[in-house]
Amino acid sequence: MAKIRTTPLHSNFAVQVHAQVMDLVDDPDAIEELKSLWQKSPVMIFRRQSLEESELVRFTEHFGRCETTGRKDIQSPYQEQIIYFSTLKYADGRFVGGFAGGDDVDWHSDQTYQVRPATGAMLFGTEVPRDGGDIYWADQYGAWDRLPRDVQQLIEGRTGVYRYAKRYAMLNALELKDKEKANAMLSLPDAKHKVVLTHPRTGRKALYADPTTLVEIEGLSKAENERVLPILFETGGHPSLVYRHKVHNGDLLMWDNGCTMHRRDEMRLDQPRLMKRTTFRLSAADYCVPQP
Repeated sequence: MAKIRTTPLHSNFAVQVHAQVMDLVDDPDAIEELKSLWQKSPVMIFRRQSLEESELVRFTEHFGRCETTGRKDIQSPYQEQIIYFSTLKYADGRFVGGFAGGDDVDWHSDQTYQVRPATGAMLFGTEVPRDGGDIYWADQYGAWDRLPRDVQQLIEGRTGVYRYAKRYAMLNALELKDKEKANAMLSLPDAKHKVVLTHPRTGRKALYADPTTLVEIEGLSKAENERVLPILFETGGHPSLVYRHKVHNGDLLMWDNGCTMHRRDEMRLDQPRLMKRTTFRLSAADYCVPQP
């Protein structure tokens, strides 16, 4: 097929892909071209898509194995690989999916508190509110480049300690209302990952310093951690590195958590919202996969 056309949305970090997913999904050459694009542009936006849940899963699994969540309360009743984010409710009053509150945690990367994070993610906008809920991504390749040289030298090769309890203290209270689920998450052991990741294909370095979970960098003194961590967190979300996306119905958003962070604006709870997400495990041979 002809070369896939893209438009930069923020340098080459975020791009719009001008194609219909279902025109690409059965074309091996097109999938390989998308993989190559994604390695250079870790945020890809496909507009005006029409996807059944099975098609979303099928597309996702070209890039990595889909994960299934243990939280049945937010899982799709049709595809176990999909979770819902929604303001809608079932007839019995339960929210359809999770994370229905208007607030959101600040800049973060998904699953950093897990020993083996699944860093690939897709989010499909089935019903999108008119007001609020804009999504932002921050380029962590650019964050590494912006760090002062002395900070780069201090942290490169070092391992960070990532703890769910820190994230929990910052979460919207609606995310984990169930005390049993919350206690299970709070009992997770600390995860340890390198705070600087290197892309195996491009050689680019990315900062991996999630402000919602990173509590310390091993080998640094208490004073050094207190000095350096705020620098990492501020640099990771620097305005020059940020792409802001106004989501519309039919948008398919695809990103790599190993070299990006993201956040969402507050949104109106009196407006309908239904977003469908897949999370998938990327290959360490092809992507910035966190390593202990």
